[in-house]
Amino acid sequence: MIALLVTMAIVIPIGYVYAELTSSLKLAGGEFTYTAQSLGKTAGFLCGWFLILGYLIILPWVAISVPILFAYVFPFLNQIPLYTIIGETVYLPHILLSLAMIVGMTYINYKGAKLSARFQNTATFVMLFTFIAFLVGGFFFGDVQNATPLMQTNSEGSWITGIVLAVASILFFMNGFDTISKTIDEADQGINYKNLGKVTLGTIIVGGGLYIIIVAASSFLMPAEQMGSMGSLPLIHALEYQTGSKLLPLIVVFGVLLGVITTFNGFLLAGSRLVRSFAAEGYLPKFFAKQHRRYKTPSYTLWTMAAIAFVGVLFGSGALLPLVIMGGISFLIAWFCMALSAVRVRQILPSLAKPYKMPGGITMAYIASLFSGVLLFAMLIPGTPISMGSVEYILFAVWLIIGALFYIFYTRNNVTQLHSLKKRSAS
Repeated sequence: MIALLVTMAIVIPIGYVYAELTSSLKLAGGEFTYTAQSLGKTAGFLCGWFLILGYLIILPWVAISVPILFAYVFPFLNQIPLYTIIGETVYLPHILLSLAMIVGMTYINYKGAKLSARFQNTATFVMLFTFIAFLVGGFFFGDVQNATPLMQTNSEGSWITGIVLAVASILFFMNGFDTISKTIDEADQGINYKNLGKVTLGTIIVGGGLYIIIVAASSFLMPAEQMGSMGSLPLIHALEYQTGSKLLPLIVVFGVLLGVITTFNGFLLAGSRLVRSFAAEGYLPKFFAKQHRRYKTPSYTLWTMAAIAFVGVLFGSGALLPLVIMGGISFLIAWFCMALSAVRVRQILPSLAKPYKMPGGITMAYIASLFSGVLLFAMLIPGTPISMGSVEYILFAVWLIIGALFYIFYTRNNVTQLHSLKKRSAS
């Protein structure tokens, strides 16, 4: 819970940055556009390239989670093993379920942003009711004594290390507010941009608050050591054990499933718009910028991302932890770039009209840059408590090398230097 509060304190200044830039500049494409406009095309490419990696990672991560949840209700799905990767068995029914979810959600997004938003709103509303059911189970059937000890003190400094490690993984789950910046060009023309800024901050605060309540309710159910030995979905099994019934756990599983699917839906929407804008600016082949004639959606990009997500599913649940860490780093890079862009925009355009102004002005942008920068370098530099593992370093290096080659041989010849903000300043 302390780690969640610390993470919220780190992310809130970054949220202020997003709120001000999105509401004042209203640029389509998200982080890479703001970075390219203020810091140059090379920085814009680096930001967008790793952000794309983040979305390509989060989609299979979510898709892998779907059959794991279904298997709680239908245990027979854990049959027909195909192979084992990183100690985890991959089952044929799991792959088929993931594929069905990927195709279904991609089709909804293919039909248009409005249909996607309608599904998102409905699923989120239902999910909130199942969330209440979990809280009732945790607090009513649990015991406050199960939450002890409040701090792990087996060795000197271990609780501090635990908090730091938790912050590194929680970062992955605190993104989502950044989705707004990528779909701003599809927003209602009458939208109140001042309120848009408030909503950006609200998602961070409400989301972090819900996580804290969940942790509290979870800790009441049973001691951590006992829960940790209950296999996959330990929290659901703990709820079943304490209530003596499957009804409440089934309701919670349904809510978690909706949460997983809405996560896939939201990030597919945002990721496809990111790739579309990235391609439209010349950073990627124009093929990915093409839109469906009728639905006005980036259809080629949507189905390409779906195909990549399915390939990721084939690696199974053993790949979840490395994916979470790499996803966190990818989004951190984007946050750091946005924070630096906010500093630069404040310097270039001091009189820019801002429907939403972040408190503290440019000082808040510096704070966001400091927080995101320190965390980013702590994860990238070997030997720190939150540095990447060997698998993550390999993935990072491979993606960086591919990006460097792509930039040298394609992007730099197709994207001209952008000076829009400087031109606006001169005028």
